[in-house]
Amino acid sequence: MEQDRLEAFSALITGASRSITKLKNIQMAHYGLGSTHTVCIRKLYAAPEGLTRKQLSEACELDKAQISRVICELSEKDYVAEDAGRSSYRKRILLTDSGKRIAAEINSIILDVNNFVSGDIPSEELKVFYDVFTRICERLKQSEDIVDGQSDRISLEIN
Repeated sequence: MEQDRLEAFSALITGASRSITKLKNIQMAHYGLGSTHTVCIRKLYAAPEGLTRKQLSEACELDKAQISRVICELSEKDYVAEDAGRSSYRKRILLTDSGKRIAAEINSIILDVNNFVSGDIPSEELKVFYDVFTRICERLKQSEDIVDGQSDRISLEIN
């Protein structure tokens, strides 16, 4: 029973992740961009003061090399720019006016998809879902931290 739950959970998460990535890729193709660009543009849109490369990397959960590639690609399309007054390490990445326009369009698309996906689910159920899902993700991260680097099977205790 426990193993079946883990397998079902894993399959559901994998399927949802694939669907989300596919939706991002389909929608972003219109702009000549991919799913990782979506994440970065949205994080920058939510931070009007901009983000450093390190902050953007952490916020998007992408490695520094991938962030550099994405910033370069977004910069070539004139969607982002780096502020000029700081050293390269501390420079903030900012959305340009066209980047802000694209971000607003992307947010509108995401809102439409969200409304389609969860529009008929009562808000109380969604709140419970996200509360429980957040706890599960936190526990998975804790489990990962506990097990990381250990080759022997260990028992995880519930806090």
